[in-house]
Amino acid sequence: MPSDLIIIAIYLALMFIAGIFFSRNIKSTADYFLAARSAPWFWIMGAVWATNIGFLHGYLAHGGAAYEWGLIQANFEWFQGPFGYILTGLFFIAFYWRAGIFTVPHFLERRYGSAIRVIYSVAWLIIFVVTIAAELYLGGMFLRRLLNLPFVPTVLVLTVVVGTYTLLGGLGAAIMMEFVQFVIMMAGTMPLMFILLHLVGGFEGLTDVLINQWGVSPQYFSVLPDFHHPYGPGPWIILGQCFVVTIGWCAGHQSMVQRNLGARSLYDSKLGYVVAGVPKTLGAFLYVVPMIMAPIIFAQRGIFVERSDAAYGKLILHLLPSGMLGLFIAGLVSAGLSSIGSVLNSSSTMLVKDIYERFFVKGKSDHHYFVMGRVATGLIIAASLALVPVVTKVYLIMWLEQMLIAMALGPFMGILILGIFWRRTNVLGGTLGFLIGGAFAVFMQQVLGIQIFFQVSWWSFVVTLAATVVISLLTKRPKPEKVEGITWESDFHAQVGAIAEMRAENGTTITELPEITITRPPWYLNLKYWATAILAVQLVLLFFFG
Repeated sequence: MPSDLIIIAIYLALMFIAGIFFSRNIKSTADYFLAARSAPWFWIMGAVWATNIGFLHGYLAHGGAAYEWGLIQANFEWFQGPFGYILTGLFFIAFYWRAGIFTVPHFLERRYGSAIRVIYSVAWLIIFVVTIAAELYLGGMFLRRLLNLPFVPTVLVLTVVVGTYTLLGGLGAAIMMEFVQFVIMMAGTMPLMFILLHLVGGFEGLTDVLINQWGVSPQYFSVLPDFHHPYGPGPWIILGQCFVVTIGWCAGHQSMVQRNLGARSLYDSKLGYVVAGVPKTLGAFLYVVPMIMAPIIFAQRGIFVERSDAAYGKLILHLLPSGMLGLFIAGLVSAGLSSIGSVLNSSSTMLVKDIYERFFVKGKSDHHYFVMGRVATGLIIAASLALVPVVTKVYLIMWLEQMLIAMALGPFMGILILGIFWRRTNVLGGTLGFLIGGAFAVFMQQVLGIQIFFQVSWWSFVVTLAATVVISLLTKRPKPEKVEGITWESDFHAQVGAIAEMRAENGTTITELPEITITRPPWYLNLKYWATAILAVQLVLLFFFG
């Protein structure tokens, strides 16, 4: 046990020092909020995955849900996540880059006006504060259960480490730290699956014990279960999760999008997002598949698990020798810090760019907003710490956070799809449609008592679409200049306009225009090859586990 504490202390000290080192050249808002647009594709890949994996979305809450509900939790890693990464990387990111934005709410304002920017920013700031509080709580409880560390000081130490490099270095430091943590997570926690497979006799031994001896339903091993599954029937996963929440998460979650806006080029941004589907697929083998095997290990060793989100910690505590346990804990802490850091940076960006600069203090110097970014980071940290006692009362934190996200992303996807693909959508239609869809999501959960968040996301998406279309058709058409450049139809007009300008300048005909030379990336960095290969792997996984 002392050796484990030493390993963890060394890790936290190194993360603290590295964070300060990475933040030393941050001097402007472009540096702080967009990493000076300097991140290569492999940093983006690691940062996107690390952003998405933490105590909450990964090992503890996500793994705990897998322990309780089965392989259905792998739908986030198999097919759902990679599909969202690929679609966003190939399509949506280009619209954000073209719009020259800092945040997703900024893009919504370009399309729908300032009201929707405020509404969406406030909704996500609430979700982000809850997320950070949940991550801190899970991290503190995890270390208390494993190493008997006091809860409050542990939470404060985690906050100081991640808060320091995020507050000082902004997105640039966050991305570089997330890439480091991505490597640590992969190398530090992957061996657990092979250890467990050996102990339970492989996949055949696993299914034999759970299905044949214990009588567990085969649905426990399906990522797309039938209608009788209490957590999320397969059809709702496809409709509500795949086509609404997953795409909305990848295209509308500020932490995810902001990493790609910090890339050194649009191609790096796209490639980083697409290739992130590889570690996303492997993620299920880090925290979902091991938790499917955990019940057998617990039964063999007489281990009692009081809460599902404590299952992962109990597993490694009773399974791993001292020293190796410390390495695993370092990998898990990496997951938590990466997720907290990304959400902290995104929260401060939205607070400063979407609310403070837009509506309260305009026209100040770049240095002023740079300083306010650090102030905003400190405020978010304080608010999250104050909320930690509240999330301790939630039985399944994963459910709470997913329900909040479903309520936000259903309406968001409705107005995003219409805003890009239908030029007739206007400001009033988008704003009222978003509010109506959000109110309907709250009604479904609070009044109708619907607990399946995939269902909430799907129907709020449908209601938002319908309301936005009807209101837009009953009100004035938007002016062409308001939608030019940020809608799908604008691509063709932009190309025609470029040709016309070139003709006017050079006095040439179209047939005399010089050929455009396109520099193609090497074959091993081709977006289409990576996207095709990743989707093929998802189909294979669905064939065996669907």
